[in-house]
Amino acid sequence: MNKEAITCVVSSRYTDKEKESFLENIKNTCLCSINIFFITNDGSKSLSELYNEMVEKSENDIIVFIHDDIEFLKGGWGKDIIELFNKHQDYGIIGIAGSADFEDHCAWWRCSKKYGQVLHRHDGRSWLSAFSPLLKEDLQEVCVIDGLFMAIHKKRISKNFDKEFKGFNHYDTSFCISNFIDGKCKIGVTTKLRVAHNSIGETKPNWFENKELLLKKYGEYFPFDVEKNER
Repeated sequence: MNKEAITCVVSSRYTDKEKESFLENIKNTCLCSINIFFITNDGSKSLSELYNEMVEKSENDIIVFIHDDIEFLKGGWGKDIIELFNKHQDYGIIGIAGSADFEDHCAWWRCSKKYGQVLHRHDGRSWLSAFSPLLKEDLQEVCVIDGLFMAIHKKRISKNFDKEFKGFNHYDTSFCISNFIDGKCKIGVTTKLRVAHNSIGETKPNWFENKELLLKKYGEYFPFDVEKNER
C-alpha cells in the first residue's frame, strides 16, 4: 500500500467517449499517485451499496468519492487531501461543502453554520456558491458534508454507508451522521480545493423518501451541532 496514493471512485452514466475529458481532468490535477475506478451505473445500485463495495476493494486508505459533473479548477487537490489527513489524524471524512449544524429539514445548505465554496455552472451561466468565506484554517469541523466530493480515510471511520438508503440521496448525510454520533473521527470542510459543479442540485422524490428514513433512524438526535452535541 502506498501511503502517498489515493483511490478515486466515480459512479456515472457517461459513455466511454463522454468520460474521457472528465478523467483527464482528474489525472492532470491530482498531482499524486491515484487509482481511478470509473463505474458505469445505470441506477441498479445505490451509491451506498456501490461505495461500500469500493471501500472494501480499495488498496489505499484514502478514498475520494466524486460526482461525474465536477471539474477540478486547481492542481494538487489529491496531494492536498493526503496532507490534510496526515496533518489532522483525528479527521476521517473531509469535504468541500457542509454544515456544522443540521436540523430536521435535512438540507445542509439551509443551515446557519455552512462552510465551503463551489463554483456552479448551469445553462451557460456560472456563479460562486460561497457558503462561507475562504477558511483561514486547514479544516472547519462540521457534522455533514455534501456528496459531490467526499474524501474518507477508511481506517478512521467507524460506520460504512447505509444500504437502507436507496438511490442517490442522503447517502452522504446518513454516512456523516452515523460517524458523527459514533464520535470516533471528526468531519471537516476545506476550501483549499477549488471545484466547479456543472449542474445544480434538485430535490427529487427519492430525496424526500430518504429524508423520512433519515428522520426515522436519527430523529431522536436532532438537531445536531458540532459545538453543542456531546458524542
